[in-house]
Amino acid sequence: MGKSRKIGLLAGILLALGVSAPALASLSQGFAASQDIATGSLVALDDKNSGAVIVADTGNVNRLFGVAVPPSSASISLSGTGSGQVQVVTSGTANVLVSTAGGPIKVGDYITVSPIAGVGQKATGSSTRVVGTAQADFDGSGDGTTKSTIDNGSGGKTEVGIGQIPVVIAVSSYTATDGKQSYVVPNWLQNLSNTLAGKDVSPIRIIIAGLILVAALVSISVLLYAAVRNSIISIGRNPLSRGSVLRGLLQVIGIAAGILILAAGAMYMVIAR
Repeated sequence: MGKSRKIGLLAGILLALGVSAPALASLSQGFAASQDIATGSLVALDDKNSGAVIVADTGNVNRLFGVAVPPSSASISLSGTGSGQVQVVTSGTANVLVSTAGGPIKVGDYITVSPIAGVGQKATGSSTRVVGTAQADFDGSGDGTTKSTIDNGSGGKTEVGIGQIPVVIAVSSYTATDGKQSYVVPNWLQNLSNTLAGKDVSPIRIIIAGLILVAALVSISVLLYAAVRNSIISIGRNPLSRGSVLRGLLQVIGIAAGILILAAGAMYMVIAR
């Protein structure tokens, strides 16, 4: 009975920890800032000082780095050096200033910079850098929303709504394939390849990498099937050979793992170069 209680107590503690732990622990780091940066603003690395950040805008989107947050809001905070310290979340979840400049935002939309410095919008361009994915809808209305007027690119003005929504922070490259080549490479696969390579990857390279993976998986499947089948037959014929058969099977598994590692390296080389 005592042993059962201990096991139950341990299971309860593990369950409580699993439930109470945040889905995505936020990691922030302190950076120097030469300007006031509002909480929730998108920030970019300063091209003149790698240890400093500035407010992100359309002119420095290629250096988009994270989101400014209060020091106490991140699960893990790393202190920095320099004056005017600001904490920047680079992974996890954070509340981000967004606008409707790119249209209403839906859950799962990628967030990039907007014409308003420090404020994000739904990614609509064919290729850009994004700070992460929206975890709530935003249509420019509701409590805490403000209005701002921006140029619409046609010589006129457009009013947009500005507010805050939670965003899963994962700065990466983004390429929209809606309406073009969607039959070649799925949007999620294109964005994953761009993130791994750190640049835009052509669809043909992604297809080649996929063929390498398929070939590797087929080879491994055939190799393991033959090894397992022969092992079973050998042990059935001679039970005393079990030890040597199992050693041979482990060697085959090692070869299969080596093939998979080589395939992964080859795939990375294809999409990264």
